[in-house]
Amino acid sequence: MPESVPIKIGEYSFTFVRLAETDFTDVAAVYVVICVLGEKGNYGVIDVGQTGEVGTRINSHEREECWKRECSTGNIWVCVHTMPSVRYTKDDRLHLERDLRERYKHKCGEK
Repeated sequence: MPESVPIKIGEYSFTFVRLAETDFTDVAAVYVVICVLGEKGNYGVIDVGQTGEVGTRINSHEREECWKRECSTGNIWVCVHTMPSVRYTKDDRLHLERDLRERYKHKCGEK
């Protein structure tokens, strides 16, 4: 896996990696796609989702073109909060996804 960086989104800890460098394993997770807006680390949330297989989902995501279109800097990162199925249910992931969608404006993946 490429070098990743920890980040807090809301009160949740995420690991984040440049979109071009993603190589996530298939674990259950909530993901947040962000666009880094400048050198000071400011970012905007452009998508929020959840999946039982984050590696497969991110590597073949149908909204990737939307991410590229909505990120004028082209500096796209994927933030992942793993929620292994042995400890969390799909409903747990859906709850966190819903919470993050309500908190952050995002351009892609409206539900």
